[in-house]
Amino acid sequence: MKKTRKRILTFLLSVLAVVTVVFLIYLWQEQYRTGRGKPTIICPTESIYVSVENLSDPGVLLRDVTAMDAEDGDITSSLVVESVSQFVEKDHCIVTYAAFDSANNVSKLTRHLFLTDYSSPRFRLIGPLEFNHSSSFDPLSSVRAYDCVDGDISDRVKMILKDPNDDVYSVGVHPVEFRVANSLGDVSVLEAEIDVYERTYTESRMIPAVRLTDYLVYADMYGYVDPMSLVSGVYLGGVLYDISEYKGGALTVDASEVDYKTPGVYRIVYTCENRAEYYGSTVLIVIVTEVDR
Repeated sequence: MKKTRKRILTFLLSVLAVVTVVFLIYLWQEQYRTGRGKPTIICPTESIYVSVENLSDPGVLLRDVTAMDAEDGDITSSLVVESVSQFVEKDHCIVTYAAFDSANNVSKLTRHLFLTDYSSPRFRLIGPLEFNHSSSFDPLSSVRAYDCVDGDISDRVKMILKDPNDDVYSVGVHPVEFRVANSLGDVSVLEAEIDVYERTYTESRMIPAVRLTDYLVYADMYGYVDPMSLVSGVYLGGVLYDISEYKGGALTVDASEVDYKTPGVYRIVYTCENRAEYYGSTVLIVIVTEVDR
């Protein structure tokens, strides 16, 4: 009985030894096949500074970056830009490089990337945020957004009611917030008001409306917006009149609220009368931005 157990144990040990040898041979072959190590990526600096125009140009992002491998030597030609992250902070991304050797070993290296001429997405209003309650309307119909990286991102604009219980389609003034984000994760916000009015047929025909080329403009702390330069005419009774042609009454502009020395969102109000009885008003939003130094 003891001899039988001894034979079985000897057999099992022999099988274990064979399996171990086979496994070691496999590891040796795998090591031989894959080489002795991964490639080395070499960057001259820890950070790179590029313009927005060159953000999507691999040639610029890979400039002066090299890769070496113990087996293959110089493998710089295998370098690729694997990814560019969203902002970790304003103007600051992380770029990831990857290099491949002939055995398909992969090395990666990250580097700080700073944009030298970046600006956040900006909004544009191509029409007033005023709508007739008796007509169907889309509160976002006049809202556009543009970005120096992604271009036209108007389809990404979202509107949020400041009061979740508000109904933007009801008569009244509705505080809202427009939001838009670009591919780098930078979010721009515009606080505004949606004005939904209700008028009789006579009021709709007799109340004039000042038409502007733009209903939102940006200015820095050293800039100035000439309100009259944005007036394209006065709309009355289904006809758009040039300022020089309009005979209904006075057009006044109140820009007293705008302080070009203090960044913020301001309103310029245009008021136009018709026969000293009917008054219409239009709002121009002025966003005063800080000046980069």
